[in-house]
Amino acid sequence: MENRHLKGEKVTLRPLMELLSQENLQKIYAWHKDPEIMFWLGLRPINSSFSKFASWFRNSLEKFGPELAFGITDGRGELIGRISCYGLDKRRREGEIGILIGEKSLWGRGYGQDALLTLLRYLFGQLGLKKVRLRTMERNMRARRCFAQCGFRVSRRLILSLEIGEVPGVEMTLSAEEFYQKSKGGN
Repeated sequence: MENRHLKGEKVTLRPLMELLSQENLQKIYAWHKDPEIMFWLGLRPINSSFSKFASWFRNSLEKFGPELAFGITDGRGELIGRISCYGLDKRRREGEIGILIGEKSLWGRGYGQDALLTLLRYLFGQLGLKKVRLRTMERNMRARRCFAQCGFRVSRRLILSLEIGEVPGVEMTLSAEEFYQKSKGGN
């Protein structure tokens, strides 16, 4: 895999596989044990040992395909979250995005928005995707505001079948054309 670092204003996206040091795996493990973080992802906190989690995480990342899974690092190079594009439809040139800022002290401070914009520039620019989507709980207003500031709009309401149960959700979409129009408008 080529060494690809995507630079934003506040963050750098680095291939997640290259960030899987013991220290960073411990950090990711702590995020997955945190009930509040996991709630907003629609997941239950894990209760496995660190070694089982680390093995599962590495295996799922390899199976998923590490090329579009990035760690979000701050200005000091510290891992603060992760972002990925999955479910790629190469024929239609579409994909789905997932993002997590695991450091709760950084929530609402623009790191997620910068990471998302950085990934969108890469997906629409270098990869030539035409459209991306993401899904979140309807009541996750912090995430929805972030996504809207990046140009996403609600395309449909749906019921999300999550680990925590079925909850009202929204799917938000953004086309390359809309992204570039918004960029030209000064955002």
